[in-house]
Amino acid sequence: MKSIKIGFAPTRRSIFSAPDAVKYANLTRERLKELGVEFVDITDINEEGLFYDEADREKIQEKFRRENVKGIFFPHGNFGTEYVCARLAKEMGLPVLLWGPRDERPDENGVRLRDSQCGLFGVSRQLQRFHIPFSYIETCAVEDEIFSSGLARFVSVTCMVKNLRGMRIAQVGMRPKPFCS
Repeated sequence: MKSIKIGFAPTRRSIFSAPDAVKYANLTRERLKELGVEFVDITDINEEGLFYDEADREKIQEKFRRENVKGIFFPHGNFGTEYVCARLAKEMGLPVLLWGPRDERPDENGVRLRDSQCGLFGVSRQLQRFHIPFSYIETCAVEDEIFSSGLARFVSVTCMVKNLRGMRIAQVGMRPKPFCS
């Protein structure tokens, strides 16, 4: 899967656990490396290496353009930030992939570290509002076959989009008049 670069922008929302979001972003980074996916990371953009702030959107966008990424992957470490994800996706005009890990149940005090499922709903709805097509991998663990096969499909589609974008078709000539088949 090294034929195409993917922009890797893991997200989080401040009302949930930032350390848990970092944990899942790092697990996802490691899995991408294991699968041989070439990706451009955002660890140099902010201390957490997560996408959650409009102020970072332009820096990420600039980096992704400079690195010539052909698709964007938004893994949801805990919830996700709908508006900034949609803005980045709209500005870049590239294929988009969403995924989030399966949520654990709340602890004995009812505290939840994350709500990836709800974040995926929120971001997907915002992408629809912005008229941005996207694909997703159902919530699962990064070790699951669903994750690796979904990622492989996304990389394949991204490669096709890259190859078709800007394609020109020329007409060599008109059909001859007696052409009947």
